[in-house]
Amino acid sequence: MVPWTKDDWANLRIVVVDDSKAVRSMMKLMLRSLGVGEVLLYETVAEAMESISVQPPDLVISDYFMVPETGLDLLQRLRDSNDALTRELPFLMMSGYDNAGGAEELEKQSISGYMPKPVTASLVRDYIISACSQRIAVGVFQDKEYRKLM
Repeated sequence: MVPWTKDDWANLRIVVVDDSKAVRSMMKLMLRSLGVGEVLLYETVAEAMESISVQPPDLVISDYFMVPETGLDLLQRLRDSNDALTRELPFLMMSGYDNAGGAEELEKQSISGYMPKPVTASLVRDYIISACSQRIAVGVFQDKEYRKLM
């Protein structure tokens, strides 16, 4: 695995979707402490999809249990997208409930990882590295032409 640099972290654009303002705030602080360059916070699936359709991020982190749409609904909308970059986005699901949605269902939806709440900075860091390493290895985040396509 290619070691991550400060630039790798600084070039990341991450969308966090959670209906809890406290969790969104905590995730932003945690991600910024890891050196993530841009953290976008959304309360609902609809808000997140509006932003993602304009400029897809490098990674989506979503809570599972939200109202009126769940993290699984968000994942399905991303995977059903007409845009190839959006369909292939790394996606991390998190939940405070054991085995939210069933591991089998989440695997079918091709998530990059499932993080049980409460999350820690080291857990989030490890999951981000796992979810995004292939893109880092090929220089996707540093490629300015790729970013223009996004």
